[in-house]
Amino acid sequence: MKISTKLSALALLAGAMMSMNAHAETQENLYDFANNNLNLEVATPADWENPTLGVISGLEIRQGDVVLTAIDGAKVNRMWRTNAGVQYLQVGGKITITADEGRAITMVNFDVQNYKFFLEAQEGNGALDADNYVWTGNSTSITFDNENAANEYNTQSLLLSMTVYTDDANENTYSPTESEYAECANIDEFLALEVGTAAKLTLTNAQVNGTYWGGTFLEDASGAVQVTASINVNRNDVLNGVIYLVRAQDDFDPDHIIPTAENDVKTSLDEVTITSGNDLVPTLMNIDDLPNAANMSKLVKVENVTVTKPSRFFFITTSQGENIQLVDQMNVGGYDLDALVDKNVTVVGVFTWNMMRWAIFPTSVVEEDANTAVKTIMADQDADGDVFTITGINLGKVDINTLPAGFYIKNGKKFMTR
Repeated sequence: MKISTKLSALALLAGAMMSMNAHAETQENLYDFANNNLNLEVATPADWENPTLGVISGLEIRQGDVVLTAIDGAKVNRMWRTNAGVQYLQVGGKITITADEGRAITMVNFDVQNYKFFLEAQEGNGALDADNYVWTGNSTSITFDNENAANEYNTQSLLLSMTVYTDDANENTYSPTESEYAECANIDEFLALEVGTAAKLTLTNAQVNGTYWGGTFLEDASGAVQVTASINVNRNDVLNGVIYLVRAQDDFDPDHIIPTAENDVKTSLDEVTITSGNDLVPTLMNIDDLPNAANMSKLVKVENVTVTKPSRFFFITTSQGENIQLVDQMNVGGYDLDALVDKNVTVVGVFTWNMMRWAIFPTSVVEEDANTAVKTIMADQDADGDVFTITGINLGKVDINTLPAGFYIKNGKKFMTR
């Protein structure tokens, strides 16, 4: 289960701004559903047959100078706690946020469970960035409607928190200045920030190790990080320039707290140069050293490991018996894990976390043949047609007639030149 701690730096800065003359009237109002700071009634799976427990519709829930009200839709608006103890507000209808007289709402920042966010802004003078879960504008009242999604299965919006910023009515919408971002020269400096800090991160030859539905894996010479919101890049791209991100983390369980990055309201690739790179060079790792949060999001290579499939999942295992799942989340193709079960292989891929387990999202697989010392290369589709030496060195798309005498591999088949 994923609990995203997406705390925009704006949530931290707004409070500090109250002491500054330029923004003396700005106020932050936090609805912390995950920790139930308002002491609302909460339903659990054991209360499934009681449809009224935890329902917030009909209540006026005040926090600071704003009031939250709700109207049930196809599904109810309900405080919920899972068996694992994760707590959030399920929105199946509409929620309205209204500021006190003389006040205006300038920003609403949502923290979302498992990417479950289907709200649309139906009223209010502003705009909702649904990809980044942020509304900005200037309005005395805003209504967020989940009705277009709520008729579908499992499409309630799950809100861990909602931070509402207000200012004097008719004041300009607050927007952060350059000085309010932490300057980070590399990914390692970014990872050292406190959770919730917004950063201006300089990328220097940062490689895109992979992309999938859960985000993008970036790595530079100092370290690696998963950007859990989407940015429009491709695997093997190389990035140079500046990007704005918020230091976040995914708290999968108490023993596995994974550092990540979320998009900031200013995030874009406008200040980034993107070039298409060659196949990236992975870090050679001993499998016993791999299960460590410090290796998260890195492109790694582990040799002489055995693929097992004790159930419907594929694993490689450390000498201490810790399983690392192999799963083709990035859909690179080019290898058949079923055909590799019980065989020794070399795996290249992104080290990460998947389904409550350490995992590698492979980009290539090499089967080791002990009898002939020849390795059958099962490479990415992008490398189709490349020529390899029998030790696995990629020579590229070369004319085989120009090769020195010896054994080579192309498209998974061994051949010899004289």
